[in-house]
Amino acid sequence: MKKLCLVTIALAVSLMTYSQKTKVSVSNESIGGGNNSALSVVVIHPDASEVQKEWKSHIKSYKSDGIKSGKEVFADNCKITSISDNTIDIYARVEKIKDNTVKLIIGFNLGGAYLNVSAPGYQAAEKIVYDFAIKITKAGIEDEMKEEEKDLKKKEKALEKLEKDNEKLHTSIEASKKAIEDAKKAIEQAKKDIETNLKDQEGSKKEIEVQKKTVQLVSDKLKAVN
Repeated sequence: MKKLCLVTIALAVSLMTYSQKTKVSVSNESIGGGNNSALSVVVIHPDASEVQKEWKSHIKSYKSDGIKSGKEVFADNCKITSISDNTIDIYARVEKIKDNTVKLIIGFNLGGAYLNVSAPGYQAAEKIVYDFAIKITKAGIEDEMKEEEKDLKKKEKALEKLEKDNEKLHTSIEASKKAIEDAKKAIEQAKKDIETNLKDQEGSKKEIEVQKKTVQLVSDKLKAVN
C-alpha cells in the first residue's frame, strides 16, 4: 500500500510538470563562445543527449553548410528566410535541470549580432524553438506512455494469472469437499458392511457347528457297519 501511494504521488507530480505551459524566453547565455542573447525553453524529456541529438537532426532541414557536435551543436550558414535573408549560424546546447526536465538554449548569430526579442525575425525564431520543444516533449511523453503501457500489460497478465490460480483453488476446494463427502459415505457404508459381516460370521459359525455334528453322525454311522 505504501509503495502504491508513492507511485500515485510521483504520477501526480509528473502530471503537474507536464501541465506547465511551454514557454520560450530570451536571456544572455554562455553560448557561441561568449555571453550572447539566446532563446531558451524547458523541455520535458529524461535524456539531455537525446534532445541534443534530435535538435541536430532537426536543424539539418535548414540547409546548413555543415553541422558540428560537441558541448554545443553548431550549424553553419543556415538558410531561414523567415528570420533573415542572410545566412544564420545557430548554436545550441542542452543542460539537464532535473529528472525528466532539460533546458534547450539556442543562439541565432545573424552575422555579428545575436537575435533578440526586438529583432524582426524574432517571432519566427521563437516559433521554431517552441514547435521543436512541443515535438520533443510529446515524443518523450509518448515513449514514457509506451513503457507504462508495457508495465500495465505485465500487471494485467499478473492479475489474470492470479484470477486463474484463484479459480483453480476454488475448484480444488470443491473437489476436496466432494472427496471428503464421498469418503464419509464410504466410511458409513463400511461400518454397515462390518455389522453385516459380523452377523454373517455368526451365522456361518452356527452353520459350521451344525455341519460338524452332521459329519460326526455320518462318521458314527460308518463305524456302526459290521
